Amino acid sequence: MGWEFPVESVMRSPPVMAWSSDTVSSIVKKMVQENIGAVIICDMDVVPIGIITERDIVERIVNKHRDPAKTLAFEVMSAPIVTIESDRSVVEALKLMRDRKVRRLAVTREGRLVGIITERRLLDALVTRLTETEE
Repeated sequence: MGWEFPVESVMRSPPVMAWSSDTVSSIVKKMVQENIGAVIICDMDVVPIGIITERDIVERIVNKHRDPAKTLAFEVMSAPIVTIESDRSVVEALKLMRDRKVRRLAVTREGRLVGIITERRLLDALVTRLTETEE
């Protein structure tokens, strides 16, 4: 039924990313500009090392009364980030999300960040495929 298509066919690419030394306030600006709920944090080799989500900001910045202009990404990111290789199937991605209890995966190719895939994006792609096969 065509369920085994690769995550790279539906991932957001290029992904919105930041460095571990970036301030949380600069990351929030990116999130607002791009209308997204998470930014992947990378090291200097563009290897994903963490993620900052809206929830991280609420729990670790707002709730703790920290200054986002003085707080660096590595201080509040969720790490390690769960990754999947770009050639893996969307079914594998959904299973990985379920097993690891996450809603986003960093998509890598040979260890380097190339995209991001979200639960919503995967479900939209599966519904589209299902609808196409019914027609």
